[in-house]
Amino acid sequence: MRNEHKPAGQPNPVVHPVATVASYAGVLRVVHANHAAYEQRIRPGHTLAEANAMVPTLDTHDDDPIADRHTLETLTAWADAFSPIVHIEGEDTLLLDVTGCHRLFGSEETLLHRAIDGLEGLGYTSRGAVADTPGGAWAIAHARRAPAFVSAPGEVIADLALLPVWSLRIDDRTTDALASVGVDSVASLLHLPRSSLASRFGDTLLEHLDRALGDLPEVLTPYRTQPEVTSRVSFGAPTTRFDTFHEGLRVVLERFCDKLAQKVGGVRQLFVTFYCPEVPTEEGSQRRTVTLPMNLSQITRSAKYLHSLAIVLIEKLNLPAPADALMVWAREVDVLDGWQDELFATDADDAHQLSRLVDRLTVRLGRERVVRPQRLSEHQPERAFQYTPCVDCKTRNAKSRDDRTSQSRPPDPRPLRLLRQPLEVAATAVVPEGPPIAFQYQGMRHTIANSVGPERIETGWWRGPHLKRDYYRVATSDGRRFWLFRHRDTSRWFVHGWFD
Repeated sequence: MRNEHKPAGQPNPVVHPVATVASYAGVLRVVHANHAAYEQRIRPGHTLAEANAMVPTLDTHDDDPIADRHTLETLTAWADAFSPIVHIEGEDTLLLDVTGCHRLFGSEETLLHRAIDGLEGLGYTSRGAVADTPGGAWAIAHARRAPAFVSAPGEVIADLALLPVWSLRIDDRTTDALASVGVDSVASLLHLPRSSLASRFGDTLLEHLDRALGDLPEVLTPYRTQPEVTSRVSFGAPTTRFDTFHEGLRVVLERFCDKLAQKVGGVRQLFVTFYCPEVPTEEGSQRRTVTLPMNLSQITRSAKYLHSLAIVLIEKLNLPAPADALMVWAREVDVLDGWQDELFATDADDAHQLSRLVDRLTVRLGRERVVRPQRLSEHQPERAFQYTPCVDCKTRNAKSRDDRTSQSRPPDPRPLRLLRQPLEVAATAVVPEGPPIAFQYQGMRHTIANSVGPERIETGWWRGPHLKRDYYRVATSDGRRFWLFRHRDTSRWFVHGWFD
């Protein structure tokens, strides 16, 4: 089933182009688009400027893969009503093994329509399919426009024949390679000899094809939510005393870490919730809570360490009323075997001091204020990095956007210190397009003893202004090393950084 969220309790809205966008190398690009946007030629990978030029009325939202993953995990519990085996596939799909389950609903058609209606009641629009194989159901649900389709037993090949080849869950590179030889549907793919497919496109293509057709089994792994680990303490009476909170946290964290030890695990994120007494409302009494997240850079189950961070965290606590209880809880527990508690209390430095410093700064200043640079897949040097939080609490199952954009170190050395924007300088060269022999910088004339280059860097036309630069690594007569470039269109020289 493929899901698109809409406000709960509202009728199906008029379908209009919608897309989610995310920043890649400093440029907003389309990540997902609905069918209305596809019909307007909006595709993943388009820049936001290109998409808005094609469809001025395009409705865009920030892409949030972690929230999407959490939504799918939540829906797995709901989908247990239709099958005991619910598998999460990719970023937007639930695969259910409904073998034998249709008898409880009368027919496969009734089961499918009840599932789609149930999702609509939860605030989602969806498309679903029932087929002999998981791959066949995935292909039909994603490639057919019908909101519900049931493939008759034994007819999966006929139902897949007219679908595009990407519906076999193959990667974009293989899809483009097949399109270059005129293969754009499953039917045309089936007419090609298998030996040539394997030699030209690899065994993975045949594996996806065989899974969709049922010639190769595909096992669905049921998703099982991990129970939350919680520990709670009551104060006996509402209070705002900091020493009471201090002692309550000590007690509750010791119990919490004992539970982690029983699971041979630790946490990278936990929450501290304070409970205030109930207050009367128009709908009855309502209990007020305040929850503070605590993000960590390392997995731990040390009650002493967590208590030291929690004390800093609650210094900025602002309760609407005195609290009568608090709870520490975590959504996820990571494996932490080989953990050894300290026999004696010690303040000696160890390998975790840097991580602990990061944690303390993050708790005090906030997650978005303690960052580190990360390389991006970008040729233009000033756009080849971004700042990301040092504390990374993304779910392990969600694919990180940072992983999609990070690349290995560039082949040529880069300066340790890079100017935010290149600074124009007056430079002299023997020939117009040759290396510089001297330049003026910070009121001083620097004579160049040797230089290495040019390293030519250009950006694509779709990025806006087309950059054409020739970079040189130069060493001056007084031993300083700079990174200079000449703009090829204007022949102007710039200093972009220097090597320490």
